[in-house]
Amino acid sequence: MKKIKVIDNFLPEIYFNKLTGLFDQGHDKTSDSLNWFWNESSVRGDNNFMFTHLLWDTDLGRVSTYFDIFEPILYYIDKYSPVEKIKRMKLNLYTNQNKKVVHGQHMDFTEEECKPMPNITICILNFTSCNGGTIIDQKDHPSKANQGLIFNNNLFHQGYVQTDTPRRIVLNIATNKKYGL
Repeated sequence: MKKIKVIDNFLPEIYFNKLTGLFDQGHDKTSDSLNWFWNESSVRGDNNFMFTHLLWDTDLGRVSTYFDIFEPILYYIDKYSPVEKIKRMKLNLYTNQNKKVVHGQHMDFTEEECKPMPNITICILNFTSCNGGTIIDQKDHPSKANQGLIFNNNLFHQGYVQTDTPRRIVLNIATNKKYGL
């Protein structure tokens, strides 16, 4: 069964504001700012750039010192889709390009022959309200701050770039699940 859960006010406001404050830190020598890393394509071969900050990866473990502040989000996901363990946690930053740019359609984790890996749940947490968004299984979900989108890894999805704000930031979390949504 194909399901998408849309949860407004996904995180408590005080926690959400603490996280969004990290994105506004300056780059002076006194602040520990979150660094963004260039990706020349969001999906192999789509040629649509974005910036990312990897927090956790199954093969690498904790990659960023910021992982600890984002880790509690797993407990909020678990309320809607039971989490067995984390697979990946990654921040994506899309910059305004003065036109709508649609990134490539994909599934986050596939096996040979592009079959989706089973028992994986994806959660997209929006940090920005804007006219950018995510298309999941051909359904448009405009970016709304503090809204979580939870869906199975077997659904195609793709992001698209905003034109009304300087940046769009989302958190993409993949978890292994004990059982279905």
